[in-house]
Amino acid sequence: MTSLSSQQRTVIQTLLELNYSVRAIARFIKRSPSTVSIEIHQVTPYKAEIAHALALKKRHLRGRHDTLTPAIAVFLNHRIGILKWSPVLIRFFQGIKNAKSITVDRGREFAKYNEIEQKLGIPVYFAHPYSPEERGSNEILNRYVRRFIPKERKIETVSAKELDQINHWINARPMKTLNWQSPRKVFQQFAVFG
Repeated sequence: MTSLSSQQRTVIQTLLELNYSVRAIARFIKRSPSTVSIEIHQVTPYKAEIAHALALKKRHLRGRHDTLTPAIAVFLNHRIGILKWSPVLIRFFQGIKNAKSITVDRGREFAKYNEIEQKLGIPVYFAHPYSPEERGSNEILNRYVRRFIPKERKIETVSAKELDQINHWINARPMKTLNWQSPRKVFQQFAVFG
């Protein structure tokens, strides 16, 4: 459901008080009847101010939950090392002057996003669920990974050797967005080794 503005909620309250139907209200504010219906049932009796405060509270909570289980943390740390940001990798991201934020999907591997924010000094944002257009590069990389690891396969069954091979293949392939250079080559050009 697309978020409604405070003004739209006030219009909904006013039209409800005038006994307008859900469909008539939806036409008036140019939204779908289902959006209006869901909105009305959030607060009973409907009050625009309370509904808007509730919506803002829900939006604030969206996508920022620590869901990393101990078993997955161990797997990520020991088998792939995702949560072990090396000093070189941290310096690389800190050296990107235009990087203002990182947008990630809602995978469990980003459950400790606050550590990444702290180490890099830039905010981490989560894309909305079912919004692949917000994370195009990520979706392309997911498609590449799925060539090797189908969705139905459990990540725990993937060996470290397989992960290394997938990692090598992805990082060695030239990409249009990198001016037909490989991610590995670009990383080596800009990383500060010391």
